[in-house]
Amino acid sequence: MPEGGGEKMKTTYQAQQGKKTWEQLEEIHRFGYDYSTIFSDFIDVCLSSLLSLTHNLQYGNIIERLQQNKLTGKYEEQYMQLVAKYPENKTKEKGKRPADYFGNAWGMLQKETRVAEADILGELFMTYISHGEHGQFFTPQHLSDMMAMMLDVERGEEGKGKTVCDPACGSGRFFISAGKLNKDLHFYGVDLSPICAKMTVLNMWLFDLNADIYHGDTLLMKMQHVWKIRKGGFVYEAEIVEEEEPMPEQVKKQLKLKAEQQNLFDFE
Repeated sequence: MPEGGGEKMKTTYQAQQGKKTWEQLEEIHRFGYDYSTIFSDFIDVCLSSLLSLTHNLQYGNIIERLQQNKLTGKYEEQYMQLVAKYPENKTKEKGKRPADYFGNAWGMLQKETRVAEADILGELFMTYISHGEHGQFFTPQHLSDMMAMMLDVERGEEGKGKTVCDPACGSGRFFISAGKLNKDLHFYGVDLSPICAKMTVLNMWLFDLNADIYHGDTLLMKMQHVWKIRKGGFVYEAEIVEEEEPMPEQVKKQLKLKAEQQNLFDFE
């Protein structure tokens, strides 16, 4: 059943970017679903779609499979389960169903991200979700850009093979800034919030960066989940088995540096 149909949006912070994307998600709110549920499901719908595409590459001719709706596997099942949470899509006119608006929002997010070259997802999250409910804010993009330049991110050939680590990555804004200076860096990010980790994953895909993003607790050094994003549009995921894939050494090193030097980011 729809949740929070009478919910009032609580925000005094106004989105500067991503308005077209949010307009599509607002159409879903008109069906009676609350904003937090819509945004969380939007993130999961997008991520499941990307994981499904990567998974189905093994079967060949991905374009034909897409056109014929023949994608298979657990990620496609996850996608269908998410869509099924919005039963109105079975009775509404095609093009005006909740699932259609999710698809429209994903397309608009890609377009607005390319134009702005900034973190649209984080902007929407702060404006419509975290500000009203949790008071969570991310570093403004222009400050992240300045920090990346001040910290002297290595560019060109000198930067190949180098890594950047953020043990509390939020929506991945610093990675976006560093990636603008050098797309050949490899990013390692961790966040305690699963939705923040997922937003970072989507941003790494949107900016075509190589990254390993963890949902976990850097203070306890416990990782729960990892997504691996590779250039060209590939996204993989795995539950963490501590004996097989413990906290990455880049993160461990960064925590030690932070304790000793109070540095926020680590460059190797």
